[in-house]
Amino acid sequence: MKRNKKRQAELKAKTQSSSLEFQTMWGARQKMTEVNAEVEGRIREELQVLNNMGVAGDMLTLKTLLDDIQLTMGASAEHSRGILAGSVVAYCLGLEPTNPYETGAELDPQEFRPPLQLTVSYDNEIRNQVVDHLKSKGCNVTTYLGQPLLKLPNINVVIRRVVKA
Repeated sequence: MKRNKKRQAELKAKTQSSSLEFQTMWGARQKMTEVNAEVEGRIREELQVLNNMGVAGDMLTLKTLLDDIQLTMGASAEHSRGILAGSVVAYCLGLEPTNPYETGAELDPQEFRPPLQLTVSYDNEIRNQVVDHLKSKGCNVTTYLGQPLLKLPNINVVIRRVVKA
């Protein structure tokens, strides 16, 4: 019985890993003008580290949640910070709005330590609605230093406001 559960867990992790790789490469082809050997190598290196950490499922969940916010509310994150902010994988998945190659952001995948941190910012007018939407989807949203915090098993996402002048 134990062996069967272990096998199921391994199969689930492999499926999530494959899905994360597919969606990342798909996003890279959609968002980048050229996916050369350097870009592909950086993506594969980040994917290997993320998969070894066991965060593939959380990355996919976060992508689904942010895509749902974009689709239902028409709101997308304006900018982000945190360890995932310089990640090519996060950019390709749509978790990070800025291409790290355009900004020159370098990321050392060896810096990845769970829980990974990401801060996303939404317009002041919509931020509370985004938080309410996440709560309605059954997400674990708490507060951290007065900011809403979406807690996934291996990723913490702070949801900040952008106040426009």
